[in-house]
Amino acid sequence: MFHNVQSLNKHISDIKFDKIFLSSSMISLVETWTKPGDSLEIEGFKIVQRRDCNDIRKPFGQITYLRNDLNHQNILEKYEYSGKNHIEYSSIKIDDICIISVYNSPNASLDVLKRSIKEVITVSKQFCENIIVVGDFNIDLKIRTNYKLIEYMESFGLTLNNKLYKSSTNAKTQIDYCFPNVNSLKSDYFESLTSFHKPIWIRKHKVVTKSHFDETEDIDTNIPLKIEDFISNDQSDTMEVDEKFVFERHEAVDKNENEQIDLDMSFCLEDLTVNESSDAMEIEEKSSSKNYEIIDLNSRKILDHFLLVLDFNNTTETNQISSHAKIINDLIEKSPFITVHNKDQSVRLKSKTEYSVQAFDSVYARTRTTADGNCLYSSLSTLNIGSEKLTHSMRLLAVNAMINNSDYFQKLCKVLHYSFEEQLKRTAMDTIWGGEVQIQALSIALSHPIYSYIQFNSDPKNRHYISLDISLQELVDRFNKRTAGGHLKYIGYKFDMNKLGFCVYYNGTHYDALLPFQDNPRQFVPHYDLITMSL
Repeated sequence: MFHNVQSLNKHISDIKFDKIFLSSSMISLVETWTKPGDSLEIEGFKIVQRRDCNDIRKPFGQITYLRNDLNHQNILEKYEYSGKNHIEYSSIKIDDICIISVYNSPNASLDVLKRSIKEVITVSKQFCENIIVVGDFNIDLKIRTNYKLIEYMESFGLTLNNKLYKSSTNAKTQIDYCFPNVNSLKSDYFESLTSFHKPIWIRKHKVVTKSHFDETEDIDTNIPLKIEDFISNDQSDTMEVDEKFVFERHEAVDKNENEQIDLDMSFCLEDLTVNESSDAMEIEEKSSSKNYEIIDLNSRKILDHFLLVLDFNNTTETNQISSHAKIINDLIEKSPFITVHNKDQSVRLKSKTEYSVQAFDSVYARTRTTADGNCLYSSLSTLNIGSEKLTHSMRLLAVNAMINNSDYFQKLCKVLHYSFEEQLKRTAMDTIWGGEVQIQALSIALSHPIYSYIQFNSDPKNRHYISLDISLQELVDRFNKRTAGGHLKYIGYKFDMNKLGFCVYYNGTHYDALLPFQDNPRQFVPHYDLITMSL
């Protein structure tokens, strides 16, 4: 099991009672944020490697647990923490396999990572040929330009064991993965409540051999567990329950003994850091209205600063945006599915629409979204958390998607005869309306299609005419026949096209959210795809 735990002190009790962790042979945790005096024992396991913070608690530290009845050999342990380069790794030999656990910070250069990988693999191969490299690399494999890491690992005979485009974080990025040269080895992600990151389980058909036991016993790795314990909320991350030898990755902001945390991804300007004492929140335990407001205020601050130094190649600025996007996505992930019945009281509904088709109105209710130039983002905020309190955060998510997929958006803007830089600026600016580029960015950021509806056609002579009393099934059929009007769909990722769409209503100058009356509502999928360039 590999996991970025983002403060082991904070999550030690979660791990001690987690049946998946406890059924593992080995548990490797990074970003432990621990100090030498911390008590970190787990019953049934021995600590075979540990690195702590020597001063303040920060995104640093590594610990490896091994089941008490297993033998091991520590091969190599090293870290570099200087300037922006922060990388930690360890290599431990169990049976005939060297397991290399890696943490690479978001700001570290690829050259430093490659140098470290080469060193640890070269040394480990002196002890055994079978190698597993697993870690939080902070290099998103959903971005094609990052495939160079895969190519580099292949030069050592190591291949990516995780399926591409599967999210390893709540921000829908894929930055945690496993590279083995071992046949018959499987690994995947599963959902965990202890962290922003999804743990990685790794399983070899025979994890260890009889030589590791005082008594001649075989290990049964197929421990019976309830499947509902492992069902992931991410449709792409369904777990094969019987396959486990697990590793994990998380990221969390921690605060202990009134110590100030200096995150790898923070601004140098004190007035813009999201780690101020007033903003150090327990995100995992609260998702209150007040938290939304503080997060959204920080989103606006970050975007305003980004506009002052508009340069999407500026790693300090873009890493701050990426870091904050993870916090926002974590909040969204914890929000329930929003319907008319659990929306915030501040969200008002329209009692009457211009041309009210009863079949459609029986499924969705139109909101009265604030008309201040932010209506697109306010509508998406309402659809995700039930209020407009993450309006600026929706803008930040869209900006983050455009930066992370800049090649794609530069091509898209060229096709639409827009300037990419101007569209990026418009996305970040307050009270500036959003259009097709911004909706596509939001679809990518939120990993859901977005359906934009217009008023139904009221002309009986038009082939797209929809009568006010059309039945629900007839309306669905008309959408399927592509004769229900000029409604639009935006699909950021092709593999998201079958997910439930976020629905908005556009009257030509303003967007409103369309809230369903119940979970899993009937979908009226528009035919027209204005972009036709899904990732």
